[in-house]
Amino acid sequence: MADAARPRRRHLAAPASRFLGRERELAAIAELFRRGERLVTVWGPAGMGKTRLALELASRWDEARPAEAVWLCELTACRDLRAVCGAVARAIGAQVAAGRREATLVERIGRALATVGPALVVLDNLEHVLEQAAPALDAWVRAAPEVRFLATSRERTRLPGEISYELGPLELPAEGSAERSAAVALFLDRAAAHRVGAPAGDERLADVAALVRRLEGIPLAIELAAAREGVLGVRGLLARLGSRLDLLAGAARGREARQATMRSAIEWSWDLLDDRERRALACCSVFRGPFTLAAAAAVLAEPDAAAIHRIEALRDKSLLRAAPPGSDGATRFALYEGVRELAAEKLAERGEREAAAERHAGFYLAAGEAAAADFERRGALDALNRIAGDLEELLAVAEGALAAAATPRAGAEEAVAAAPRAAAERALRALSAIEPVLSTRGPFGAQLELLDRALAAAEALAADPRVVARALAARGRARRLRGQAEAALEDLERARAQAAALGEAALLSGILADLGVLHHGRREMERARDHYEQALALHRALGDRRAEGRALGNLGALHHDERREAEAAAYYERAIAIAAEIGDGRQEGIFSTNAGLLEQERGAPALARRRYERAAAILGEVGDLRLLAITLGNLGALHHEEGRLADARACHGRAVALLREVGDRRSEAIALCRLGAALASVGEVDEARRALDPAERLLAQLGDEPDVELARVASGFVDLALAQAARRAGRGDEAAAHEGAARRRIARAREGSPSSASRSDDVRLLLRILERSLAALGGVTEARAGAERELLLTEGARFVRPPGSGWHDLRERHAARRLLLALAEQQRCAPGRGLSLAALKEAGWPGERILPEAAANRIYVAMNQLRKLGMKPWLRRDAEGYSLDPALPVHYVAVEPGARGGGDSRGGTGEGGGGGGGKRR
Repeated sequence: MADAARPRRRHLAAPASRFLGRERELAAIAELFRRGERLVTVWGPAGMGKTRLALELASRWDEARPAEAVWLCELTACRDLRAVCGAVARAIGAQVAAGRREATLVERIGRALATVGPALVVLDNLEHVLEQAAPALDAWVRAAPEVRFLATSRERTRLPGEISYELGPLELPAEGSAERSAAVALFLDRAAAHRVGAPAGDERLADVAALVRRLEGIPLAIELAAAREGVLGVRGLLARLGSRLDLLAGAARGREARQATMRSAIEWSWDLLDDRERRALACCSVFRGPFTLAAAAAVLAEPDAAAIHRIEALRDKSLLRAAPPGSDGATRFALYEGVRELAAEKLAERGEREAAAERHAGFYLAAGEAAAADFERRGALDALNRIAGDLEELLAVAEGALAAAATPRAGAEEAVAAAPRAAAERALRALSAIEPVLSTRGPFGAQLELLDRALAAAEALAADPRVVARALAARGRARRLRGQAEAALEDLERARAQAAALGEAALLSGILADLGVLHHGRREMERARDHYEQALALHRALGDRRAEGRALGNLGALHHDERREAEAAAYYERAIAIAAEIGDGRQEGIFSTNAGLLEQERGAPALARRRYERAAAILGEVGDLRLLAITLGNLGALHHEEGRLADARACHGRAVALLREVGDRRSEAIALCRLGAALASVGEVDEARRALDPAERLLAQLGDEPDVELARVASGFVDLALAQAARRAGRGDEAAAHEGAARRRIARAREGSPSSASRSDDVRLLLRILERSLAALGGVTEARAGAERELLLTEGARFVRPPGSGWHDLRERHAARRLLLALAEQQRCAPGRGLSLAALKEAGWPGERILPEAAANRIYVAMNQLRKLGMKPWLRRDAEGYSLDPALPVHYVAVEPGARGGGDSRGGTGEGGGGGGGKRR
């Protein structure tokens, strides 16, 4: 029985080190108890700090509730229920007679607990006696309704009423960041404790952040690494993490054996598994990253039901962790790296490493090739997501196969040749399977080095020519996206010859289309047309609707470049219709963007905007970051042309970031040119130069003359901004010099046959905006003549120049300026449709309460002001309200007139030519 004279609580030993982080977890567990939960199990893998967290919570509970008992029951040394009962009895001060039956012991402890009133009992390290102790714990919970139980375990109890709280890693710094997260703080604190006078760590925070990320935020691993920092340094630790179990060993004294090293901590969990669970964990070490239940079943070579049981058991024992679902939405599991390393050792000891790796490769090759074929056939997002979800594993298959292809084997001569050949073919198949993801989402060229090695091995070993031809085509596409046109052409021509010789019509048709895109990007129009038409004929013969739509759209882009706008529009519409019919969002997005460019050139900005916004929505859903960025660039160019400079800057900035992420260097440089032009247009000359200088250097390296000219034209916006600043400061000669530099850039872009302007969508686009802005200052005779027939506005309609008139200052005529902006916006969005008096009142006097009759009078006065400025021929009024003549071209310019008042273009999406703007094919 309990001794009524004993103290109400037991003092808890003070931990030897400071408690860092985990405040959120402490608050969450305390809240569970406050809301009435009786049994909380803190569970998680080895080294996660479960015991330390429980001790801290018990200590704070003890301080906050001095009238309540707080007992810590250490169960590490217990091996059976009798030992557990003894440990609990000693902790709570209960008297139980030796030799009693276990059931009697459990009952007597329950009665003792029932008499103590409110209390907290901490049961530390429960997992190794869980099977025997769980029924007793259930009985104690029911017997003592005022007692709360906090258990720490590597496995959940699964008792009725249990709340299991999984303890994960410490908070980590973001990738590339050197912030002082909880994990960084723990390392610095423990490292300082091992080294008197250790530096504070600010100068090495980036390395520490990288180290704790590699250690996955596991507190024990961080503490063990910190103990060796004084000898190895942070970079030495980072360099040795390939064998982390050996690195994180023998450095901790004063700990229990099971926590003295990472190896002993994980082996403690390993020893608690049965043989089937050990085999399952060992086999799971072949996964490089998160994996699905289906993949696990294949690698374990067990039926689904058995595999699910094994994975569930390993998850419950904290040896597998839940991973975020992949882009395909499937549930995934993963191993911490220390667990993976130990499991891989055990797999080798069992002699099953090669067999498990073979099953792993077979599963992912079959799944990857099926998804790639599905994407090629339908262009569907789900197929792309399946490949993306398995990307890490397919790369592991390729790397493993390459290692095997380079490893000589003993045996008969034919066997010696066959094994490396099969391995090389496997590498090529894996790399070809992942190509749809890398060519749409980037990073571009990520598999190039592996493809080089695999193709070299495969050709030396006389591998299957079909596999080699597919890989050559994949490498050709990757090289084209990296701007390596000559090397890409060589690969694609070799692939075409092999596909033709093999009679592989489907493969040949795709390669012909790729060659058409390559020649189109090089402005070799007749060769591009020939390849597109050959591809189209083969696609139709094969009944491949998706490929047919792509060829039609590419022919549309060709006609577009040749200024045959009606034919281009017809081809685009046919391509878009096929894409919509088969549900190919990516292709619909590509050719919707191209059609938007055509609308923009034809003077229909509202239609162009709808096309771009539709394409951006589709491509964002598909996840094609490269094409999304290019569409955003075209939308940004439309914003620039319409004077919406803040929107233009935002679109171009996002496009640059996305293109940098996927590794499309040429498109990134073109997007930087557009961004630089927008920045210069708002007077941010230094920022503009920071964008334009690297873009010009990169485009010069790539060696495409129209692209180089694009950078020069974009720099014309800097000239224009400098001219405007000089004019405002009264430095007329300097302003004239800058204007002259801009005019020379325009002339250079238009000279020659063919000129850079005639060969590049992107050059023509920036030329049009630059010429119109220069015309506003009184330069460029040709552009000025055209501008005489247009309504020109500066940003915010601060200045306006009606057709055939000079510039007028509206900065002080706020209502007239706002009404003109509203009418221009209405013309852009709904040409010919009038704005009601209510809409005009809200536009001209936002938020003011005005009687309808007074509002109508104010609108009449403001409209009269606009008429007197020269807008009378272009203002219309009908039953709907006021509007601008839909035939009136309205353009914004990026300059404001100073002392003086005062082309032809395109930008688009297609997979091959035109970079960060321009069409795509």
